[in-house]
Amino acid sequence: MPSSPTPGGPSDARRIAQAARLGSLLYTFDRAAWVSSDALTAAIPKNALSGTGGYVVEQPDPRTLHVTYYRGAGTAAQAFFVADVRGGKVVSQEVLVRPAALTAAQTLLVRAREVATQAAVARGYKPCTPLPFNSVVLPPQNDGVIAVYLLSAQKEATTFPMGGHYRVLVDRDGRVVASRPYTLGCLAMTAPKLPPGATPIGFVVNHLLDPVPTEIHVFASYSLHMPVFVATPDKRVWRVKGSEITPSKAK
Repeated sequence: MPSSPTPGGPSDARRIAQAARLGSLLYTFDRAAWVSSDALTAAIPKNALSGTGGYVVEQPDPRTLHVTYYRGAGTAAQAFFVADVRGGKVVSQEVLVRPAALTAAQTLLVRAREVATQAAVARGYKPCTPLPFNSVVLPPQNDGVIAVYLLSAQKEATTFPMGGHYRVLVDRDGRVVASRPYTLGCLAMTAPKLPPGATPIGFVVNHLLDPVPTEIHVFASYSLHMPVFVATPDKRVWRVKGSEITPSKAK
């Protein structure tokens, strides 16, 4: 379980840079899945979408996320709908007249999600809302390891579940090499009802598992469209606004 830095471990600066990068990726990949799912259900009746399957998100260039929806599992999975997302909006989409086999790269992402989902069950990982996990599978790292995030889904737009988020790392051979929770329990952050014209400064959370904020705090800030102030075990307080993570003077 993560703890304070040890000699030779990542520096705070390195942890912060990684949290900012991963949190931004999490949000953009999650939003791409959301908006492309809306496009899918607008193009194909829901009663025609029954059966097992899922989607994979790839990043062919810095501005574009390519989302592929498939039916089936493992090597039998076949793509039937694709969409390109830029700036959080679907810019092109296509219902494939002839379903196509997934590419080798896509098959690796599908397997990583399946392995991570099984590992979550074995480890007793559970969401903090009554909805199934949202899963975000990021591109393989240089060593081939794929990070799969299992995130508690938002039930309401103004409430973010701060607990029930997990990461499972799967190697190129389909083995789990590491996993972690990001909190020790469930916590829901709900935007307060304020008088007209008033603006909330942000949310405050205590974080016990890391010396600095994580990608989940970045993801939360993007999702809530406001800063998150994170108090860490060494009594420091950090301000997370999108991918900007800075020390705060708040106590």
